Amino acid sequence: MKFDQLQYFVETARRQHIGQAARFLNISPSAISHSIAALEEEFGRVLFEKMGRQIKLTQHGKLLLDRAEFLLTEAGRIREELSSESSTMRGHYRLAATHTLCSEFLTPIWMDLQQQHPALTSTLHSLRSGEVLARAGTGEVDLGICFSPQSGPNHEQEVLHQGRLVICFRKKHPFLKDRRLEDLERYPMLAALAAQGIENCENHPAFQRLRIQPKIANMFDSYDVAIKALKYSEAWTLLPDFLAYSHRLEIETYIPRGWEADYKIVAVWPKYRIRTQALDLLIARVQERIVAAAAAKT
Repeated sequence: MKFDQLQYFVETARRQHIGQAARFLNISPSAISHSIAALEEEFGRVLFEKMGRQIKLTQHGKLLLDRAEFLLTEAGRIREELSSESSTMRGHYRLAATHTLCSEFLTPIWMDLQQQHPALTSTLHSLRSGEVLARAGTGEVDLGICFSPQSGPNHEQEVLHQGRLVICFRKKHPFLKDRRLEDLERYPMLAALAAQGIENCENHPAFQRLRIQPKIANMFDSYDVAIKALKYSEAWTLLPDFLAYSHRLEIETYIPRGWEADYKIVAVWPKYRIRTQALDLLIARVQERIVAAAAAKT
């Protein structure tokens, strides 16, 4: 399979006519026919079916069209970046991150990157971790940053940071007077909304090991919301350690003996998607900022 074969195929698919595609590409119709036949032989699939004077994509043809358009776009982006006399990065990127990670890390770092490379543009999504993972798996985003995703067949991932979830309360919470683990169930819990492929805080293995049965009062989809809610209630919740320590003037932390509740902050992207220089630099800067934040708060 060659890139010119893919280009012939894409232009033919767009026009559903070999002759029109040949005139657009300024080549002979027979060259396109031979190229499509070579692709069909290589894949062992029929890509077009005849509809009178026109042709129509088969289901396998539609699948190839989707992949081929992406590959040609990426090839053009790489060609442009490599042939440029400057090191300016360019292109539009669809980026997503779990709510707090989006506001605290992804967005400010991306904006700094744009200041250095104005030809970069983006669509930024603030989502739950499960949604970030799902969109990376379907190719709807080029890069996502989320908490503790499971591995899957439709995405690649890289661990940026590992830490520990800690139990948190508002200042002067009644529990903090005696700090007896068995008293924890007397107070309501704020639990993070879970999604398929993401660890669920209310069913965390740490609770099972310590025989804690949380009494769920409210669910949240953003750690920012949970921190606000703690201030006005008797509730408790689980927060990533670096986030809890960064709000230590407002909330208290509690770590029972034998507590094991690890989390990971992970970069995810669609499988087989090319990680460009811009994405590599973005990931590296996000990791650097997260690690620095964790070190400063512990």
